Amino acid sequence: MDGSTDVDLAAQLRPVLALAEEQERLGEALDRMEDATGPAALEEREAVEERFASLDEEICRATAKALKAIGLWHGAAMIDAGLAVPHEVWAGLVEQYPPYPSAVPDLELRPRRSWRA
Repeated sequence: MDGSTDVDLAAQLRPVLALAEEQERLGEALDRMEDATGPAALEEREAVEERFASLDEEICRATAKALKAIGLWHGAAMIDAGLAVPHEVWAGLVEQYPPYPSAVPDLELRPRRSWRA
């Protein structure tokens, strides 16, 4: 970093925070619209879903831009590299390597024989 002040850093990251807050608001709105049935409500939900889906990439791009501006090039380069991967590839990777472990671990319940047995 180049000796930026906290105020400078906050100014660079403010757009990222605004996008993250928008995503949180849209997520809450989607939760409320989950059981929407009317045509107008369904149309509104679809518009909110589209905006919500586009925010992930916008947040990544804004974060990379902010990191570059404050001199954290390595972090920005990692984000840029991730954004360069097509969505289809990411989807395949998430299916192959889920981001979170399963809720119930796969345990072997039979007792194991010791090597002495």
